[in-house]
Amino acid sequence: MLPAFLLSLREGLEAALIIGIVLGALHKMNRRELSPAVWAGTGSAAAISLVVALGLIRFGTTLEGPAEMIFEGVTMLLAAVVLTWMIFWMQRQSRSIKGELETSVRQQALRLGAQGLFWLAFFAVLR
Repeated sequence: MLPAFLLSLREGLEAALIIGIVLGALHKMNRRELSPAVWAGTGSAAAISLVVALGLIRFGTTLEGPAEMIFEGVTMLLAAVVLTWMIFWMQRQSRSIKGELETSVRQQALRLGAQGLFWLAFFAVLR
């Protein structure tokens, strides 16, 4: 239970950091009216993540015997692969992520407005 909690905490902090950078960039651009779109994207992604998690838990509780062990093993392996990939990706991107995000926010705000920022926040949190 503790490893799952720590993993969720780490992912939540990472998502909060990204959303904070996006909102900070909007603040610098004096485009605070686009902030609700960022929050809507964040909330939508969080809701979908919760629904998927509950669905996987429900599905996992219906399994018994070897099927349950296979499901748990595959789920743990997938989680380990995704987490490992994210650690290496963040290590490579850590120096430039703020600048890239701010550039992306400027482009989305100018080109697509609120809809672009919704999807930017949505995919940043959903992953």
